[in-house]
Amino acid sequence: MGGRALKLTYTRRYERDEFLTVKDEIFDIMSSTFKKYSIPRYFADKESFGDIDIIVSLEGFEGDMRTYIESTFEPNEIFHNGNAYSFDYKELQVDFITCEPEYYVSNYHYLAFNDLGNLTGRLSHKIGLKYGQEGLWYNHYYNGQNVGKVMISTDYSEIFDFLDLDYTKWIEGFNTLEEIFDYVTTSKYFNPEDYKLENLNKINRERNLKRASYMSFLEYVEEKGANPNYDIGFNEATKENILDVVNGWFPNCEILKQIDILEYNIERKKESKDKFNGGMVITKYGIEGKELGTAMTKFRSHIDDIYHDYDSFILSRKRSAIYRIFEEVNEIDYEA
Repeated sequence: MGGRALKLTYTRRYERDEFLTVKDEIFDIMSSTFKKYSIPRYFADKESFGDIDIIVSLEGFEGDMRTYIESTFEPNEIFHNGNAYSFDYKELQVDFITCEPEYYVSNYHYLAFNDLGNLTGRLSHKIGLKYGQEGLWYNHYYNGQNVGKVMISTDYSEIFDFLDLDYTKWIEGFNTLEEIFDYVTTSKYFNPEDYKLENLNKINRERNLKRASYMSFLEYVEEKGANPNYDIGFNEATKENILDVVNGWFPNCEILKQIDILEYNIERKKESKDKFNGGMVITKYGIEGKELGTAMTKFRSHIDDIYHDYDSFILSRKRSAIYRIFEEVNEIDYEA
C-alpha cells in the first residue's frame, strides 16, 4: 500500500500495460483458492503503479495467509501489518488486503481512487464520525473512555449523500488525480484547514506525511478556501448534535438504542465485577500472580461453558454460591 512496505527486496514501478498483464496473472493464480478478490478502482489516466493492492475476501479460506503466499508466490520478503500482507512478485510489490466477507464491499469503496477514502474520512471526522474500511460508524465515549464502535451504515449511496458527495460521480469514476481532489472539495463539510498536518493527531500526521497523494492534495488545496456551503454544513451537523443528526438520516441503525444497550452492558459488567473479582479471591484464598490468573480464567471458562453468560451468572447468584463453585472448579479445600 503505497509501494514502500518492502525494505529488503528490490521492487519497481510498473507501466500500465505490464501492470494489467501481471494483474491478470496473479488473479489466475488466486482463482483456485479464493472466491472473491479485486483491485481498488483507480483514476483512468493513471500511467504507472508502484504496487498492486488486491482486496481479498477470506470467505471459505481456512489456511494461513503467510504460508499460502510463501508456497504460491515464493517471494523474497513478506511484510505483515494488521490485515495486510505485502510481498514481492516479479519486482512488483503486491499488497493482499484481507477482510471478512461482510466487509468486502466496504473495503472496495474505501480503498478506491488512491487516497479518496482517507480524504473522505477527514470530512466525517469533522462532525464526530469515523469512515473507514468497515463503513461509517460512531465511537462512543462513556465516563471519559472509548467504550465501543456503533455502526451506522455500509450503504454507500446513503453515506455519500450524508457527507454531501455525489455517489453517481463515484460510480462514474475519475480521469485524473486532480478530479479526485476536486471531488472532495464539493462537500459542504470541506475545509482545507482540517487536512493540514499541524491539525492532525500524531499518528495521522506521521502516516499522511509518508503518503505522496495526501501531500499532493495539501499542495492542491493550499490556496483554496472552505466549501461555499461550509457554514451551512457545519451548522447542520456538529460533534455536539451528531447523534440526533445521525438518528434522522439513518433511522434504521437506531443509534440511540445501540448506545443505550452499550452503556447498559458496561454498567452490568461493572456490577458483576464489583460482586466478584480477583481482589476478593486474593483476600479470601491468598492466591496471587500467575496462579490467580489461571484460577480466574479456569472459573470463567467453566461458567461460560455451562451458563453461556458469565455476568448473568454472577449477578443472579449469591456470593457464597459463587465462591463454592469457584472452589470446586479450582479444587480448593477452603475452610472459613
